[in-house]
Amino acid sequence: MKIIRALPIMILICCLQGCMNVATSGAEVIYNRHSIQKNLKDQYATLKAYRALRKTDQFQNSNIIVSTYNGEMLLAGQTPMHWQKTRAEELIRKQVDVARIYNLITVQGISSPLTRVSDSWITAKIKAKFLASDDMDGSQVKVITENGTVYLMGTLLPEHAETAIDLASNTQGVQRVVKIFSYMKISKKI
Repeated sequence: MKIIRALPIMILICCLQGCMNVATSGAEVIYNRHSIQKNLKDQYATLKAYRALRKTDQFQNSNIIVSTYNGEMLLAGQTPMHWQKTRAEELIRKQVDVARIYNLITVQGISSPLTRVSDSWITAKIKAKFLASDDMDGSQVKVITENGTVYLMGTLLPEHAETAIDLASNTQGVQRVVKIFSYMKISKKI
């Protein structure tokens, strides 16, 4: 009975995540210094990686998430067997040209649909905090949440990275934050 009552709430949360992605994407188009060409290249790399994984039936019992930002690719999610984690990276390396692949897939059973809805909600909350922050440019950070772990990707000033980590860490539902940042340093030439 509780599941039936919770179903409309879960559907609403999924819809809100979609709205949040549209709002964030719109804001990113306006404020994002990450060039459109780089964004397209990152999205194409992600699509190629997913295509490489779907060409084989070796990952049917897996939940592998692929995300690319600034030429660096994150593999997250779950596979029940260690060889699947290794094989996923091998297949993607053959198909995709990226500077680096972070293979953070965990070897365990796949997360439940309810956990994935919760992950989407956590991502939406963090993105909203980033966009509302005066201490950092939220469009410079990509947020991926998988099984309560938040992955932050981007190129930031060190102080902005610390703000992003602090905002993400202090979001309800976050179990752990993994930073995958490149740092910018600004210096004056005299």
